[in-house]
Amino acid sequence: MPPSHPTTALRAGVSLLAFALLMVTLSGVLLLAPGPLSTNKEEASGLRLLVLVTGLVGVTLGCALGWTLRQTLHPEDPGHTSLAQENARLRAQVQGAFELVGVAAHDLGNPLLALQLRLHRLRAQTRHDVRAQEGLSVAEREAHRMGLMVHDLLDLSRLSAGRLALELEDLDLADLTREVAERFSDQAAAAGSSLVVHAQGPVLGRWDRQRLDRVTTNLLSNALKFGRGHPIEVHVLADGSQARLSVCDHGLGLPPDAQERLFGRFERLGDTGRPGSGLGLYIVHQLVQAHGGTIHVSSRPGQGATFTVELPHSLS
Repeated sequence: MPPSHPTTALRAGVSLLAFALLMVTLSGVLLLAPGPLSTNKEEASGLRLLVLVTGLVGVTLGCALGWTLRQTLHPEDPGHTSLAQENARLRAQVQGAFELVGVAAHDLGNPLLALQLRLHRLRAQTRHDVRAQEGLSVAEREAHRMGLMVHDLLDLSRLSAGRLALELEDLDLADLTREVAERFSDQAAAAGSSLVVHAQGPVLGRWDRQRLDRVTTNLLSNALKFGRGHPIEVHVLADGSQARLSVCDHGLGLPPDAQERLFGRFERLGDTGRPGSGLGLYIVHQLVQAHGGTIHVSSRPGQGATFTVELPHSLS
């Protein structure tokens, strides 16, 4: 593909031309210099002059080639400077936009939490009214989904600014996973999916509770989205120096090309008929990496997907 910047294109063309001429010149020197000169003094003198001129032309073109390459690799013209300044300005604008998103997400958090608590109380007060329970259940799920999006945007802002600080504490990953699964019990029942957590014992480590809560929450939300109507299985275990969390949905599955771009920012996979920001798995990946861990997916179309998180018991 030709260079898009006109100055770069011009320099590239000059460099190529100089290189070609230099090769032709050197070829001429190599062809003319080794052979015996003619016994004819005038012809021999002419050949020597030709070799000398050819050599001088080669040296000149070599210097020209070096200069043009230097200008191409280390340009000093005002156009390049202005381009760098424009890139810096755009980066600053993007960072400013992420900071604005973070402020807005933070300000939305408190009223959204109040709304969720109010909906929870209303459900408790109208437990004998089936119609009210159905409406409030839908409203509560949507408020919960909105809360996830707000937290995703807040973490996106922090990650983009490099300000994500972990608050480490001793905790049991198995207990944390059960707590998160309990919050999804109503949503799983509405989706026609059973939700079972398999943990044979405590899985202890030193992690950020809030961030691992987010990781588990996003993985379960994703499993219910793509495994609707199918059982959801969660396994938590300690494996040597690592803790392992896996979520299997037995649902639609993912084709190989989708798995390659799965953890990209704003990446949405498939049409489930449900809105989403495309940030959930990206945030999960970033939070797991911040703990020094890894996440990968194993899936086949029509056979569900299993997301596996592996975490060191503590950051070294």
